[in-house]
Amino acid sequence: MEITAAVLYGGSLAHYDVHVESGRECFARLSSYNGSPAQQPPNTIKLRKEGRHWVSDSADHGLSDDLGYAVELKAKPILDGRKRESGHPAG
Repeated sequence: MEITAAVLYGGSLAHYDVHVESGRECFARLSSYNGSPAQQPPNTIKLRKEGRHWVSDSADHGLSDDLGYAVELKAKPILDGRKRESGHPAG
């Protein structure tokens, strides 16, 4: 599944196209950034959820958590919907 997530980075909006590989792993690609090119966020980020936090290959832990949280907000209803639809019809 692919979603678009927007986060604040350096006070400006950064839009990422995020491919959700599983409930705990994602690959994000920067699609646009409205801030200074000198302070641009990473172009690609691989995210995974560990406990309550999201970690990534980026040194910016705040960005990892913000992006992971945005993914959870958008993808969770879709993933929960799939689980309900595939359940036992009598349940």
